[in-house]
Amino acid sequence: MGPFPSGGREEQGLLGKYAGFIDYGFLDAAGAKALGRKKAEVKPNAGGCVDWLRTVGPKLDGTPTLLRVYWYDAAFDPSDARYPSQRRYFDAIGRTPGVQLRLGHLRERTPSWHYALRKALERCNVDPDEFEEHFGFKKELAQKGVDTLITLDLVRLAQSHAYQTAILLAGDRDLAEPVRVAQDAGCRVLLAIPPRAGVADELRQVADAVLNLDRKVLERILKLPELVAS
Repeated sequence: MGPFPSGGREEQGLLGKYAGFIDYGFLDAAGAKALGRKKAEVKPNAGGCVDWLRTVGPKLDGTPTLLRVYWYDAAFDPSDARYPSQRRYFDAIGRTPGVQLRLGHLRERTPSWHYALRKALERCNVDPDEFEEHFGFKKELAQKGVDTLITLDLVRLAQSHAYQTAILLAGDRDLAEPVRVAQDAGCRVLLAIPPRAGVADELRQVADAVLNLDRKVLERILKLPELVAS
């Protein structure tokens, strides 16, 4: 991770604060891929994320202090049988000093290719129900509201001058415009991403700098089974 380019506010020294914004769904998937792991093998390390972000401060102009880390994820509906165990998981993250937990919600959806495949099976005179005995048509889980929460926090906190620099771990194209709004308020936004992460070109281009998270950093901000055991 090299030196950061100077922003346009050197006269003020950027002596205020910086904040971390972590889309854990993005970090989980991209981090597992970069480490050559399955998603199920990778767990969050909220304390490690806070500690790592504190080490970023000395590399910023004026050595500002960390405001806090905003952590974004998605929760099942309370009526879902999986909700209680997930709630305990979120409570542990929310109790981490320096972290503010922000939750969207999870919805199950039927992928569009299910319909197309069933139609193709019917045209080939294959019984879809019999086919499903060998191939499950599983629904997918989709996050809802997470990008909206990131957008609101990036923009509101920038416009209230709560931070001067944002460290954003995310990859969605929808975040490009709120990044521009934060920049218009006088803030810099640095995009932090694992190698080979799926990041929208528009978001990458609008960021003031891109911080590439190497393996050492990923092993610091994520938990792997052998690291936990040791």
